[in-house]
Amino acid sequence: MKLYHNTMFGLRHKGWTHLEAVAYFIKGVARELHIAPTFFFSFYEAVVSCRKEKAKEASREKEMEVFRQKWLKQSDGESYFDFGVCKLPDVSGSKEKMQCLNYVFDDTLMFPCFLNDNYDRYMVEYFDRTMHEGPYGYTDGAFDVTVKKGDVVIDAGAWIGDFSAYAASKGATAYAFEPVSETYQLLCKTQMLNNVNGGGANSPRPKRLGSCRV
Repeated sequence: MKLYHNTMFGLRHKGWTHLEAVAYFIKGVARELHIAPTFFFSFYEAVVSCRKEKAKEASREKEMEVFRQKWLKQSDGESYFDFGVCKLPDVSGSKEKMQCLNYVFDDTLMFPCFLNDNYDRYMVEYFDRTMHEGPYGYTDGAFDVTVKKGDVVIDAGAWIGDFSAYAASKGATAYAFEPVSETYQLLCKTQMLNNVNGGGANSPRPKRLGSCRV
């Protein structure tokens, strides 16, 4: 009876799906009757794991939708992401590329967009704990690893040119290397969106760094 009440409580008040409730109930019966309890416990864990993964996916979809609404713009019938410091092609038609763009935003664009390019050591160390790769800059009084006007930047594995475009906005000249053909086309699109002349993403190269002369 307790097993039944626990099952109904989970179904009514914990947001369990019917499949989870059934799996929970069968797991309890199997345990009490000693009928392959390990198998039914594994079955229940698989059902719960599947629900959690679906919940995570739904959460990611929601985050991406909020991201699109904030940054995706349209002009003259063309859509693109406008982050202020640079523009990037609209990749929202690809879930994989959108997930990459979310990571890229954190690493490359969060500091210029929200923190006024403040790469102070304590800021960097704080945000680095939760970022995909980490901030692309660092200052602590002795070291200043930030992009400045006149710098030459080698963007090896440029993807769609996010860092190259950012570097161009700072007045640097970037050489962007991207060997994947489809991604290289997006890199060229970034060049056009930012209308860069004499610097930044104006120098995309469809080759690996070791197979191309700057």
